[in-house]
Amino acid sequence: MSRSQAALLGRYRDAVAACAVMNLRQATRVITAFFDDELRSTGLRATQLNILMAVEVARPATVSGLAEILAMDRTTLTRNLQLLRRRGLIEPAHIALTARGREAAATAMPHWERAQATVVGTLGEKRWSAIQHELAATKASVRKRRRPAPPR
Repeated sequence: MSRSQAALLGRYRDAVAACAVMNLRQATRVITAFFDDELRSTGLRATQLNILMAVEVARPATVSGLAEILAMDRTTLTRNLQLLRRRGLIEPAHIALTARGREAAATAMPHWERAQATVVGTLGEKRWSAIQHELAATKASVRKRRRPAPPR
């Protein structure tokens, strides 16, 4: 291996170890998988329950509004809403839960609460509170620096 190839490989190793995207996504995947396991018997995934809860609590008027609340790509959210609509959990004409959607969320809540308590208990209340604070600060600071999307 040449010196320049070795140097580049070293830069890659450093980037992988420090990469914000990789580290945050790895943590997210581990937590999501844990919540998905807890929710499996309810037929909902953690991301689906998050959408149902956000719809019920925030009552957004538009997909864009809901996407902003969830910090989700609008296209991805639209696909998820279509799936939830096909399952009869979201109203077909607007963004609201059906009676079946409310029932599904209510059934899933004890499973979510158990998963949440496990994660918080494992980390400790103080550490979890600090993580929440740091994540909120991270989202706010990165959103400020985000470049607007190019016109289509």
